[in-house]
Amino acid sequence: MLEGPVTVSELTARIKQQLEQGFSHIKVIGEVSRLVRHDSGHLYFTIKDAGASLSAVIWRSTLERMSLQPEEGQEYIFSGHISLYEPRGSYQLMVRRVELSGSGALAAEFERKKQEFDKRGWFDADRKQPAPELPCHIGIVTSQTAAALQDINKVLATRPGWLKRTLSPTAVQGATAAKGIARAIQRLQNLDDRPDVILVARGGGSMEDLWCFNEEIVVQAMVDCPIPVITGIGHEIDVTLADFAADVRAATPSNAAELACPDRDNLRNRLPRMSALQQLLGRHVEHGHRHLANTQRHAQHGWQLAQNRRHMHAERLTGDLVSAFQSQIKRNRHNLSGLIRHLAGQQPQIKFIQRERRLATAKQRLQDVIHYLLKQHRGQISACRAGVISELKHGSQRRLDLLSGLEKRLKILNPYQVLSRGYVLSMDENRQVVTSRAMLESGQRLHLLYHDGEADARVETVPDGAT
Repeated sequence: MLEGPVTVSELTARIKQQLEQGFSHIKVIGEVSRLVRHDSGHLYFTIKDAGASLSAVIWRSTLERMSLQPEEGQEYIFSGHISLYEPRGSYQLMVRRVELSGSGALAAEFERKKQEFDKRGWFDADRKQPAPELPCHIGIVTSQTAAALQDINKVLATRPGWLKRTLSPTAVQGATAAKGIARAIQRLQNLDDRPDVILVARGGGSMEDLWCFNEEIVVQAMVDCPIPVITGIGHEIDVTLADFAADVRAATPSNAAELACPDRDNLRNRLPRMSALQQLLGRHVEHGHRHLANTQRHAQHGWQLAQNRRHMHAERLTGDLVSAFQSQIKRNRHNLSGLIRHLAGQQPQIKFIQRERRLATAKQRLQDVIHYLLKQHRGQISACRAGVISELKHGSQRRLDLLSGLEKRLKILNPYQVLSRGYVLSMDENRQVVTSRAMLESGQRLHLLYHDGEADARVETVPDGAT
């Protein structure tokens, strides 16, 4: 007993002495929480169990000599002594040694399996498959009574209505859970309508509770699965070997569902607006007109070049023929002059007249041949010109017909064409398209879209059994 009043410092010093003498050599079993490594190198953390917690510290000099250092969330056996920190009046365990407890043995087994599976290439990044951006069918592997399934269904309820879900139920805790999980994954693979992606999920728990997801049969089932697998096991801090083998690892079951499929708002934002579609169609039509005009200009230019080449060729042929005939005439005239001179020397009047007549006849025949050849070449040139013009006209017409067909198809695909035939697009107050009577309620406000404008309406009654 203390006699008389004492100062806080005196009382604290007495308590410190009693604590350090009474708890100089103790062992404490607990889980590590709030682990902080200070800049000085000291390690501060809390040791806890279900009912209490204890502050602890490992000095840097002690930590450097330890082969086993504590990790967040793991359970260990800590050896040391209790000391009182006088400025705050709080006590803490000064740790000198750290040993594995039962959960620590599991952690060592976890690390051994992790290294073994990693050597097999089961965790390689190039083995993983990308998850589909917009799946139509999602397979779920979990317990049908688990809270994880409810969390997944809540998230998927905000996804597109056409999304199909298939549950392959199995136990996710216990001695038989590992085989059950592997069989559940295999069942989804054997479906005629196989899922596009598989979610493997369960809620949080201790390392022992989640141990089935570290078993080789489960990890290999994910590695061999031809369908992309997303895991959502435990909480964000929980990590299993199944997470390393999965194609995508999510923090929680809800997060796994979010990663599997985008929500309706996300998809709606990806769709182009109606005005953008109209502008796109207009650009396509304008591009088609420009392309047709360019084609016609190129065709006209090509025809003109071909026509010019044919005219030039014909002129060269005509010039060559005329030159050849003129040379022949010149030679004939030269020969004729020689004959005339020869005859004139002999004065055979009759023979001269006869030869003159034959020369006139030959000249006439030569002129007839020249006119015939010129006429024949002009006909060939005209035929070629007519063929080119006909081909250009037919080619232009085919392109016009093709463009007209494309314009008709674009008009058919225009959403406003459907509305112009008397149809109405109805949406609820959230701009969600109403596709079924089941989505209507009495008094509900609707937004109606016509081909020439919009209107608001209210549902008066929804008769039961209406078709």
